[in-house]
This record gives sequence, structure tokens and C-alpha cells, in this order.
Amino acid sequence: MKIMNYLVLCGVAIGLLTGCVTPPGPYVAKADPKNPETAGVGVVILDPDLRRTVAVDEPALVRRNENGLLHVQVAIRNISPRENLQLQAQTIFRDDSGLVLNSQPGAEAPWDVVTLTPGEIAYYSRQAMSPEATRFTVRIRYLAGTR
Repeated sequence: MKIMNYLVLCGVAIGLLTGCVTPPGPYVAKADPKNPETAGVGVVILDPDLRRTVAVDEPALVRRNENGLLHVQVAIRNISPRENLQLQAQTIFRDDSGLVLNSQPGAEAPWDVVTLTPGEIAYYSRQAMSPEATRFTVRIRYLAGTR
């Protein structure tokens, strides 16, 4: 009986040890195809519970100004009948290949505060700083520290 227990214990130990082997080489990061930003969605609401109180008119209004710079405008609606909202919005511009433009560590695109009373619509707009911009993502979240 002791030998049987010993063999079972050895088998479990070997199974655990072989299951813990780390694959060789560096970790390769992969984009999540289910992520709306990866999929190229123009407007992304980052906080899941914000979707119950905010609606965004689709599609966003997009045009090029006289200098050839991409200009984006999004209508953000507070659909809550009683709740005041403190939000932040940020626009990230990309080129044809998907490369984020004008964003270095410490100099990311700014978050703009958007305040909405019940039923109010705010028109958030942003202009690219480079004529290479062809795509964009507007990101919306609760104002940091309010939720």
C-alpha cells in the first residue's frame, strides 16, 4: 500500500513539474482582435458601466481642413434622466499603417473633461497635428477619481 501511494505521489509530482516548463525565448505580445481599438472602431467607451448612461452618435463627423489636417467631431449624449456625468475624452490619431502619431512617453494625447447634465449633448472635437493622420480613436471614460 505504501508503494502504491509512493508511485501515485511520484506521478503527480512529475506531472506538475512537466506542466510548469516555460517555453523558450521572449514573450511575444499580440493585439487582442476583440479589442475595439485594435479593430479600428472610431469611438470606444472604456468603462463598461458608462454604457448605461452615455450614447455616442455614430458615425463620427470626419473631414480635412484647408491645411489637410484630419478633424473629428463626436456627439456624446447623457441618456440618464437624473445623473450628472463628469467624463474625459481623448483622441488618438493614426496613420495608414496604424502607427499612433504624435505620442511619446510623457507626451500622450491629452484627456479633455466633458461635463454633461441629464439629457445634455456635448460635441467633442479634435484636430490631428499631422497631415499623415488617416484614422482615429476617440476614447471616453469617467473622470479619473469620480468612480
